[in-house]
Amino acid sequence: MSFDDFIGEPEISSAAAASAINIEYEIISQSIWTGKIKIKIKANFNKEKSWAKPEFKNLQLLAHEQGHFDIAQIFAIYMQRKVNNEIKTSQDFHKKFQIVYDQIYNEYFEFQNKYEIDTNRGSDVPKQDMI
Repeated sequence: MSFDDFIGEPEISSAAAASAINIEYEIISQSIWTGKIKIKIKANFNKEKSWAKPEFKNLQLLAHEQGHFDIAQIFAIYMQRKVNNEIKTSQDFHKKFQIVYDQIYNEYFEFQNKYEIDTNRGSDVPKQDMI
């Protein structure tokens, strides 16, 4: 990740930067004969919606924003494992997927908020360096 990846228009706020990150899924295969389904989970960084104010661009801020993406990747891997174990068929997908997705996405969202608090939005350098 570099500041070249932050091409969105900065918002009027007290924040120095914002990373638009989501955990997305895609059905990559589905058998009409067996009902088997394969789902791919991934973290996605949206360059067009991510921004950084020029006067705050420095390595410390970049490391903080990279941390947000790293957290998303970890949760995407966690979600992929859970989906692989619990969602085997189209029927499983319809019954369980949204529940699994919502549960892990809520954990992810809480973890991102804790990261913001623990690092004081990236301005607590010693804590930021430890993460």
